[in-house]
Amino acid sequence: MTASTTDPRAMADAIFEAGSRPEDVRDALARLGAGAPEFLGRLAARAAASGEPHAIERLDGIAGEETMTSALLGRVQADYEVQKAANSASTKAKDLGNLPAWMSAQAAFGNDVTFIIKLAQRSVSPPTGRFLRYVADSLGVAIGQVRQHFADTSPRGLAGVEAKSSGKPDVNRVEDFAVAVGRADVPEELRARWLSE
Repeated sequence: MTASTTDPRAMADAIFEAGSRPEDVRDALARLGAGAPEFLGRLAARAAASGEPHAIERLDGIAGEETMTSALLGRVQADYEVQKAANSASTKAKDLGNLPAWMSAQAAFGNDVTFIIKLAQRSVSPPTGRFLRYVADSLGVAIGQVRQHFADTSPRGLAGVEAKSSGKPDVNRVEDFAVAVGRADVPEELRARWLSE
C-alpha cells in the first residue's frame, strides 16, 4: 500500500475493492492499532452499500485473533446491519435507466455528461467488476441492481431524451466499455481503476 497506510478509511476502500481478503484485513488491523474501529466501520459501510456482505462474513474468520475482539466484531456487524437497512430503503426508488439517477452522482464520473448518458442508456459493453462496484457505491445502490442494469437487453435510450440533430444516433449501438472510458473526460487514475479487474 502507499501513503494511505495510516488512513483507516482509505485502507478499507482499497481492501474492499481488492475483494476483502482476510489476510489483507488482518494486515490492516495490525498496522492501524487505534484506527481499527474506523477501518472496520468503513469496511462494513462499503459492504452494506454494495449489497454483498462478503467483507463482513470474512471477518468472522479473523474474530478469534488478538487484533479483533468480539466486541469490535459485534460493532462492525451492527454497523453493517444499520447501513444495509438504510441502503435497502433508499436503493429501491432509483431507476438506473433514468438519467437523473446518474446525474445525482455526476462528479463521481468526472462530470462528463456524455459518458453518463452512455452509462444510463447501457450504450457500452458490460463493464469491469471494479467499475460495477464503483457505480454501486457512487449511486448508493446494490451492486446486483447495477449488474442487472447493464445486463438488460431491452431497447436502449432514455425516456424523454431525444437527439436534436438531423442525423439521430443509433440508440442501440453498443460501444466497447474500454473505448468509452478512454474517450471519457475523467482523471487518468479513475480510468485505470475502472479498466482493471
